[in-house]
This record gives sequence, C-alpha cells and structure tokens, in this order.
Amino acid sequence: MSLRVRIALGTALLATLAAAMHVAIGYYSFSRLIQEDVARDLAIWTPAIAGAIEIKDGFPRLDSENWGWISSGLALGFRVRKGGRVYLEGGTLPEGTSRDWAYTTTPLAEGYVLELAMYIGEYRKALSGQLRASLFSLPLVMVLAAFFGWIFAGHIARPITRLARAADALSRMQFPDPVPSPPGGGEIADLAQSFNRMVGSVRDAFERERAFTRYASHELRTPLATAQAQIEALEAGLLPQETAIPASKRALLRMHQILEGLLALSREPKARLEAVPAGALLRQLHAGLPEKARSRVRLELPGEEVWVLGDEELIARVIGNLVDNALKHTDARVELSLAVEGDRGVLSVRDHGPGVSEDQLARLTDPFVRFNTATEGMGLGLALAHQAAKVMGGELVIRLADPGLRAELRLPIAEVGDA
Repeated sequence: MSLRVRIALGTALLATLAAAMHVAIGYYSFSRLIQEDVARDLAIWTPAIAGAIEIKDGFPRLDSENWGWISSGLALGFRVRKGGRVYLEGGTLPEGTSRDWAYTTTPLAEGYVLELAMYIGEYRKALSGQLRASLFSLPLVMVLAAFFGWIFAGHIARPITRLARAADALSRMQFPDPVPSPPGGGEIADLAQSFNRMVGSVRDAFERERAFTRYASHELRTPLATAQAQIEALEAGLLPQETAIPASKRALLRMHQILEGLLALSREPKARLEAVPAGALLRQLHAGLPEKARSRVRLELPGEEVWVLGDEELIARVIGNLVDNALKHTDARVELSLAVEGDRGVLSVRDHGPGVSEDQLARLTDPFVRFNTATEGMGLGLALAHQAAKVMGGELVIRLADPGLRAELRLPIAEVGDA
C-alpha cells in the first residue's frame, strides 16, 4: 500500500472517529437537555396538582371543577391511588406503561399516592431525528475526508517520490538533477536540501576517484616505462649499474611524487569557515617570505581591514602557493594586493612574466599541466588552490595581465561581528 493511500485512509479514519465522537457528544448533550426539561416540567406540575387535591371524609377530590388543563387534551394526566385502587384521575393517561411517557409519584395524606404521567414522545422523536441525521452524515464525512486526504497526501508524497527516484538513480551512479525543495520549508524541504548536498558530495568524490584513476594511468606510465627499461637494460648487460640504478631511482622518485600529488587531490581539504582579517593575513605572509623573495613582492592593501569568510590556514596555503608560482615564472616584481568587489574580497597575486596563451589559460588549474618546463614542479599547485577555494565557498580566477598573469582568490565578505 502506497504512502498516499495510507495517508488518505488515515485521514478518513481520523475524520470519521472525530465525527462519531461529535455525534456521541451531541446525542448525549441533547438527551441531557431533554431530561432536564422533562424533570423541570414534572417538578412544576406535581405540586400544582397535589395542591388541588383535597382529602375529605377519607376520599380524595379536586377542590374545583374548573380545571381546563384536565379536559383540554394536554399530554398530561394523573391518578390518585391507594393500595391497588384508583380513586381519582384526570387528563390524558397512557394505557399501561410506555417509553414515550415520563412518570413520577408523590405521597399524599392518609396513604394516598399521586401518580403523574407526561407525554415525551415528541422529545424522543426529536432526539431520534438528530441521531439519524448525524449518523447519515458520517459516510459523507468519511468520503470527503478520504478525498481531501488523497489530495493532501499527494502534496506530501510527491517530493518523497522524487527523492526515492533520485536515490534509486544515485544507487546506480546516475547522478540525478537537484530535487526541488517543497515550498513552505519543513522537514521534507530540509530532507530534499540534505539529499541534494549529499548528491553533490558523492559526485565530487566520484569525480575525484575518476580523476585519480585517469591521472595515475597517464602520469605514471612514463616513469614506469623508464624504470622498466632501465632494469631490463641492466639485466641484459646493455647498461652499467652506475647508469641504470640512478635513472631507476629518479623514475621511482617521480612516481612517488606523482602518487603524493594524486592523494592530495583525492582528499578534499576540510575548511572551518570563520571571519578572517585578509589584510593582516597578507602582511603576515609577506613578512614571512625569505628576504630575497620579499624584496621582489610588493604588498598593496586598502586603508581599512577587509574581513573575508574562509579558513585561515587554507587561505595562507593558497596565497603562498600563488606567490611561489609567480616568483618561479618571472624575475620581475610580483604584486600582492587586496581589494573589495561587491560582496567579495579579492586577494590577488600578479606577476610580470611571459604569461600563457588564451587556449592555455583555461587549462592552468588542471592537474599535472605545465606549460613552462624550465621550472621545477609537477603542475599541481594551481589545481590544489582551485580545490581549496571551492571548499571555502569562493573561487580562483586566473586572467591575463599583459604582461604576465593575475591569480585572484575571491571569497565572500564576512561581517566584522563574526570575527
């Protein structure tokens, strides 16, 4: 049974129970009202009739013959008994006993008893009519509750159905589009948002795994082939140990470096986001450079501190990496600056080196990409910086500066109160 059917049936059941309770309470209340009304009428008529009966010479009689209510046909009657004998009666009396009549007895003088009977059939008809009408409405209430429950359940089940389909697709490594969040917020909206974040995390992890496999198979092929060729040449006596062993060691060192870089890329850095004083951080990084490098780096800061939302350690790692790259690729000066653009703080590093072409610019953050082979490195610095910027909710932008390149770490502005 689907969730929608269960909700619809549950709604119908609850509505029916509530309606049945309402019927029971209404019936009880109406019945109590009728009983109180009948008791009040009997309490009025009993002393009135008892006061009109006189006991003379041992026999009861009315003190007046002008009792219009006795002969008017009202549904009320009385009789005076003593033992099993009736001595006086008047009004309208039922034959035998009936549930449509209410009875009461009152003792009189000399052992006589006044019996009063009042017709309550109309009350009982009204009570039965009210009960029938209420019971007749119960099926209608159930049908309407089931109908509206079905519609309401559709609004609840629809996002859950989408989540189920998306989860099934995710289990088959088919990454679904983001599940729409139901309007109005609530638990299901939170669940949809959490699921979308989970899909993003799984996709990123899967992409990192694929990238690891792709880059490993590509980058390790050359040093593996080199090491194998050196060993085979050594075994065949084509190369002396003095030549083959150092070459093999260099190939193994290259493989080690590649694997270390791949592991670094496969591990998404953890970021503890907080308000960071970007100006103070850049001054600290500049002051920590070796004297020779510091003399080539010009620091430009605004008059007021700029607070950005990020992880101080990751920011320092990214900027340090960008400064090292800039110093490697040019002998000219390097500019380290800070600015505010809209809702972003921009920490930029600009060099005056040869730069790259437009086609090469888009590939600078790809792992193991090196356009200038004259400098040492593995081509992982910008890839790791790009990854760290993404984790902090920012972005790494690299653009041509004519001459050279400008690398910008753009992070959200943080409120000073968050510091």
